[in-house]
Amino acid sequence: MIKQYKIDEVSVLKEKLKDRGNFILTDYSGVKVNDLAVLRRSLAEKNATYKVVKNNLFRRAIEESGYVKMDEHLKGPMGVAFSGDQIGDVAKVLKEFSDKNDKFSFFAGVIDRVVYGKNDIKRIADLPSKEVLLSQTMAMINGPARTIATGMNQIMASLARGIKAVAEAKNN
Repeated sequence: MIKQYKIDEVSVLKEKLKDRGNFILTDYSGVKVNDLAVLRRSLAEKNATYKVVKNNLFRRAIEESGYVKMDEHLKGPMGVAFSGDQIGDVAKVLKEFSDKNDKFSFFAGVIDRVVYGKNDIKRIADLPSKEVLLSQTMAMINGPARTIATGMNQIMASLARGIKAVAEAKNN
């Protein structure tokens, strides 16, 4: 018979999966509670949450939510960083935290219901932020337009100088 607290925990996890569909799985074994509190605060700044979960309950929540099976990743002590659309920022926070804490690591993640491995999550963490990418894109779009405007301005200025030179030549 399944105990009520397990049913409640699965419901909580399903709700988190529904609200924040992207998540990264971590191994927290050996990390001090105070350090995990620091991690939770850092993730909260990025509108994400961190929860230590039981593998069987999380497996059940994933299956009931219609996610891809992840049985090969659900082993050992595990924490989950739940994120919305800002998964890149969350991956950066986890990478920085793992660089400072040897015992902490991340090993898989789900983004838009696709499972990614550790190396993929590292690559995502290394990407520039959304704001930086947008500003770089706008600079690339603005560059040719600025060049065209400058060229047109030069043509008009040359034309004006030519007309002025012809007018001065006729007056003399």
